[in-house]
Amino acid sequence: MPPVRSSLVAFAALMLSATSATPATRPIAVTATQAKAMGITLATARPASGAPIAAVPATVTPPLNDRRVVAAPFAGAALRVHVLEGQAVKAGAPLVTLFSRDALAVSSELAQSQAELRVADAAARRTRQLAKEGVIAGARAEEAEARSAQARAMVNERRRLLAGAGGQAGEYVLRAPIAGRVAALNVQPGGGLDAMASAVVIDRTDKLWVEARISPAVGQRMKVGYPVRVGNTNGRVVAVGASIDPRTRSLPLRAELEGGAGVVPGQTVSVTLMNPAPAGAQVIPRAALVQDAAGARVFVRTSAGYQAMPVKVIGAAGLDAVVTGLPVAAKVAANGAAQLKSAAGQ
Repeated sequence: MPPVRSSLVAFAALMLSATSATPATRPIAVTATQAKAMGITLATARPASGAPIAAVPATVTPPLNDRRVVAAPFAGAALRVHVLEGQAVKAGAPLVTLFSRDALAVSSELAQSQAELRVADAAARRTRQLAKEGVIAGARAEEAEARSAQARAMVNERRRLLAGAGGQAGEYVLRAPIAGRVAALNVQPGGGLDAMASAVVIDRTDKLWVEARISPAVGQRMKVGYPVRVGNTNGRVVAVGASIDPRTRSLPLRAELEGGAGVVPGQTVSVTLMNPAPAGAQVIPRAALVQDAAGARVFVRTSAGYQAMPVKVIGAAGLDAVVTGLPVAAKVAANGAAQLKSAAGQ
């Protein structure tokens, strides 16, 4: 007899014996051959951190204040570009080396300001000594101190502007202010860059947001801090909109994902929104649920066979459902539950 036909015969025999001799409340004994014919696969119930409310499409974005725009304080030309779009960088890593006539001019001004500071400091020291000896009035010493402070401020300001200066006169190096990933590169070798124009955009990679639109009904059930899930990554709600968009009749929702989400900004994902789960709640495949007049049931694998157990469905969205009423880490029929229901005569 062909393997497929023999499996169907075994399945039919199981159904006949179950419906004629096996009460619905007793476990259903299933052999390995019969389980294969029925397409039964097992899944282990796991603790639930939240109860699904809905699964909605969302877009991955960088956190609002965790995107850094790197701009040059001077207009110039790009001599070297040290990074590529999408590349991971460490804080302080060189991004772009520029040549700027303005930077060259500020370098000259810095040298002049340093010379003026040395003169002002020397004059301040002399006037302080003379004022201490009573040769001159104390007001003249205060004036000399003010001139010295002004010269020092000019030196510090020009040093700040030239903090990224390279080894050659007029060269200026833009560096990464944070560790992250290059999201945008707006300059090419030989290209020009205006003063304060965006050269590089860097996104943090340890935190990401998802943005979604939800119905007002779902929005009423969501609060800041409630759990969400994208794939195998957990997150939490950080904001729920308070006003309905008149065009889409929806509310904006933003959630923060944990690190290592395996997604990138701009990617479209499905986010599962959840309420906090009650104690004892567990996650099972949604396909494991069967419904009848008595409510929801799940077939649990025991030593005696598959036992139909009533459960309370706390929430279901996407491929998962959260239920209570199952033993801890129960082995449930993730596929083939409908066949088991038929075999049990339910």
